[in-house]
Amino acid sequence: MTEQELNQYLIDIDLKILCLYYKKDAEGNLVLDANGNPINEYYQATAGMMECGEGWYQLIHDLLEELIKTDWDKDIHQVKEKFGGLRFYIGGASEVVHDIIHKYEELSYETCDVCGEAGELRKDTGWHGGRWYKTMCDKHYQELKEERK
Repeated sequence: MTEQELNQYLIDIDLKILCLYYKKDAEGNLVLDANGNPINEYYQATAGMMECGEGWYQLIHDLLEELIKTDWDKDIHQVKEKFGGLRFYIGGASEVVHDIIHKYEELSYETCDVCGEAGELRKDTGWHGGRWYKTMCDKHYQELKEERK
């Protein structure tokens, strides 16, 4: 799944993501800019984009599919990588919702955040072998190690 596909999915299900709300006309249709992209109605300084690799986009999609089937209010505060794992921050929610999120956060430690293939937590991905945590497959781990020698 590409970033564009995931973003379109988020628009299609009308999620409020990362404090980013899309401008709509009187009929409720998205207002687009000259390039065909939705116009942000407002954007908070603490918000931004999903701060993770494309390899986790399918995990995020699957997580959202499960959450939508619950009592979740569709409000997302932040989606990012932290210490090599997916973090999906929302407001208050039921235990069921938090259990689903936890399941996908755990799955992220087995999924390469670059390509989505099977991966493992690597604790030495910083420059010159420094401690920086990322979950990667063998191929992308070796490529990163070569790049950061």
